[in-house]
Amino acid sequence: MILGDTLEKAKKYVEVLKLPFPVLSDPEREIYRVYELEKYFQLIQRTASLVIDRNGRVQYLKRTTNPNTWLQESRELFGFVDSMNE
Repeated sequence: MILGDTLEKAKKYVEVLKLPFPVLSDPEREIYRVYELEKYFQLIQRTASLVIDRNGRVQYLKRTTNPNTWLQESRELFGFVDSMNE
């Protein structure tokens, strides 16, 4: 996961949600621009699930403007990641 915020806030996010994976910090939002996650109509933040394999290739990318949709689809994402370990 990548947050468009400071490293300190990313660390706090991990602690509060007890996430079992790392969260990276992108305060300049460079990654957001690369993957077209700028705010929709300058109001709604777009989110995405993104998996990059060990060779640096994008294997999974799903964008949404509704964070609730992203949360609901997290099972699909975790299943995909698990399948990469097989």
